[in-house]
Amino acid sequence: MTNHKIGVGLIGASLNGSWGEIAHLPALQALPQYHIAAVSSTRADSARETALHFGVPHSFTDAYELASHPDVDLVTISVKVPEHEKLVQTALSAGKMVLCEFPLARSTDEALTLLARAEEQQIRHFTGLQARANAAIRYVKDLIAEEYIGTIHAVHCNYSRPNFPYRSKQIKESHKYLLDDGNGANQLTITAGHLLDALVYLFGPFSDISAMLDTHMKQVPVMETGEIIQATAPDHVAINGHLNNGAILSLQVRSTHVGSLFIEINGSKGDLVLQSEDNGMVQWDVFTIKEGRTSAGYSPLEIPPEYVLQSAELPFGPAHNVAGLYRLIYEDLTNQTHLAPDFHTAVATHKLIDVVRKAAESGMKQAAVPVS
Repeated sequence: MTNHKIGVGLIGASLNGSWGEIAHLPALQALPQYHIAAVSSTRADSARETALHFGVPHSFTDAYELASHPDVDLVTISVKVPEHEKLVQTALSAGKMVLCEFPLARSTDEALTLLARAEEQQIRHFTGLQARANAAIRYVKDLIAEEYIGTIHAVHCNYSRPNFPYRSKQIKESHKYLLDDGNGANQLTITAGHLLDALVYLFGPFSDISAMLDTHMKQVPVMETGEIIQATAPDHVAINGHLNNGAILSLQVRSTHVGSLFIEINGSKGDLVLQSEDNGMVQWDVFTIKEGRTSAGYSPLEIPPEYVLQSAELPFGPAHNVAGLYRLIYEDLTNQTHLAPDFHTAVATHKLIDVVRKAAESGMKQAAVPVS
């Protein structure tokens, strides 16, 4: 498709620690295949400040003006989940390619609507499931496919996060929407959703799922005002299931005081462990790989350089895997491939989350929908 730099218009670019500021803009600056053509925010002064800080030529408060600008080829949407559907529709109305963070929408129905429209207009679409660009995860995927540890019998994930409200913790005014289950942005859809996609990428689809969802922190004070919010979104997710090959998979995602994240994989010839060095979130953490194929215990496994998509000059952190995702997108647009996660991937993950909800609500094992 392209022999020129792809112009990106970023919606959601305030200098307040937003995901656009700390992940997308640094990632794009590190990639010679792209240039940041425009940014937008709901406030003109905020948009101008971001544009000045990152050397971006255009700033807007109107998302359609950004999407319609001739220098913008790809619209990236990095705002709160409840706004995704409207802004994706805006980008598609302007006829522009779109990258939207995950969750793609508040519900599977909304996500299906977005997928249908993008496909109808034959516009390339992508979603921010960037754990698929993590070098360690990409390498382990190939090791599993090559049966490096034989047939997979079991997978266990321990995922604890100190960032969601717990016990005496408070929540920022700007984040209180995370506590309303109807907004589609919570421990299940974001934390567990990114993990579920990474697991499907590694091991293939589930065949069945049992689950429990709970809200332990039901009343959460707002940091700035002291207002007490009644939480309806789950903050604890427990899933057990079978993968299509018969392996048993178990995971827990929960709020704790100290973070932890590891994935243990048990095979017929040995074990592998993916251990986070950051204990943050699966979509941006750095992982070390350990193998255990003898009784002597685990030993580190080095990641071959060909699995790394990012420049060595880009430090590890939120921007790292986002840069890898943009690399995959560029390869797709150049070679007419479908390597990067797209709206199909997002819809499949939304459907899998629906199965988890149904299993938790019914208390019964549920057949899992196919996930690509």
